Amino acid sequence: MNAAESSDTEVLVVGAGPTGLTTAVELARRGVKVRVIDAAAAPTVETRALGVQPRTLELFEQLDLSHAAVADGVPVTNFRVFSENKQFLDLDLRGLDSGYPYLLMLRQPQVEALLRGRLAALGVTVERGVALTALTQGPGEVEVELRHGDGSTEQARVPWLIGCDGAHSVVRHQLDIPFIGQAFEENFAVADVEMDWSLPHDVFYSFLNRGNFVAYFPMPEGLHRLTIAYRPGEAPSGDVDYDELQESVNRCAPPGSRVGEVTYAGRFQIHQRKVARHSVGRVFLAGDAAHVHSVVGGQGMNTGIQDAFNLGWKLAAVVNSQARAELLDTYAAERAPVAHRLVKGTRRATRMTLLRNPLATAGRRHIAPHVTSQPVVQRVLRRALTQLDVSYRDGSGGTNSTELSSGDRFPNISVLHHSKYTLLYRGAEPAGLRDVIGEHLDLIDIRQNSDDQELGNGLTLVRPDGYIALLNCATHELSEYLQHTLGRRNLV
Repeated sequence: MNAAESSDTEVLVVGAGPTGLTTAVELARRGVKVRVIDAAAAPTVETRALGVQPRTLELFEQLDLSHAAVADGVPVTNFRVFSENKQFLDLDLRGLDSGYPYLLMLRQPQVEALLRGRLAALGVTVERGVALTALTQGPGEVEVELRHGDGSTEQARVPWLIGCDGAHSVVRHQLDIPFIGQAFEENFAVADVEMDWSLPHDVFYSFLNRGNFVAYFPMPEGLHRLTIAYRPGEAPSGDVDYDELQESVNRCAPPGSRVGEVTYAGRFQIHQRKVARHSVGRVFLAGDAAHVHSVVGGQGMNTGIQDAFNLGWKLAAVVNSQARAELLDTYAAERAPVAHRLVKGTRRATRMTLLRNPLATAGRRHIAPHVTSQPVVQRVLRRALTQLDVSYRDGSGGTNSTELSSGDRFPNISVLHHSKYTLLYRGAEPAGLRDVIGEHLDLIDIRQNSDDQELGNGLTLVRPDGYIALLNCATHELSEYLQHTLGRRNLV
């Protein structure tokens, strides 16, 4: 079959997991003609990821999905970690500066179902059993070969392509983009079980014991996701059986704890790493296709979803001729440091959980509680765990500063427009403001800010993904930002 335009598709999204679905929603709700394909014949029914972070819930608010997600999940406000049955960390999330002061335990299939429903409402249906087998780039387009479930082959041309097809991404391999740095191997056994113990259900527990690690994630319907970590080369082979689960619980749980009914069990291996680059020409990588994280801390799915929010509005602005293509360079510039920071942090956490040295475990047990209970440490850990510390202010991927700055997450997403920039001003609207904005008025919602003293008396511009572009600035600074970042000519 000769190459043909793919039904006027403007963006092809490869992969219909949480990252791909979020990307497609972000594009489609801004009027972009998007096509979504996935090689799997049906959506996953496995609970590959579980926790939805507060920052993700804030962004889901822009998609009208937060309330439905919370209704289906289990909010967890406390994280308690033990070393040899002595607690050395207790994080209480109820004081978070967020409308969602908890980690929401919600299965990945349910997250995907919510996103698919939102995408369907926008007129887009995922094409199942369609695999990308090859891609080449030409001037102004990407040519792809797609294999359908019936064995037929399709050749198509699209202006843009986003690879959201997981850790073994075909898109990444087609681009010949390597992972960088040394792979950090982790081996896990997981099971969804009923726990027979006296501990409350709505608390996350992790028990460490001389190189052994078991985490207990609360799940809906009274279950726990039991996660056992093994050192490289030490994981058992074969199916996960009841004896393996109970033996791990015997080592890493309060005495007398028992595993009840097991509804699911399996094994998987992770090599934590990130790609050398997030894009080549008109092709982008997002989610696990670009970075692979440990299950410790529940960061992976959320990081991919936030990749989608970062890239989606930018690509839509370019496709809709609201910004020049150079805006897309900021995707990698902003998200690569976030991925690097998270991989580094989760590696450090994983090493700490698997300590065996008696002196090291004694320090963890006796010294760590005095450190982790300090208010400053508590704040840093809470923000890191919940991804509220992600920031684009300085290229490091995050911040623990108590002072707001351009690049930081805007703390009150409910006052923002759901899909545009939001420009906030205090008092009367500055004279000539709309003339300064000029041709960008279709991308900016102007609102009076009457009660947030923290923002100052100047103008504050918040991006469509909820991060601050300008804080307490003058009109001429707004004009310079629009010209530099979006690139279209202003009227003045």
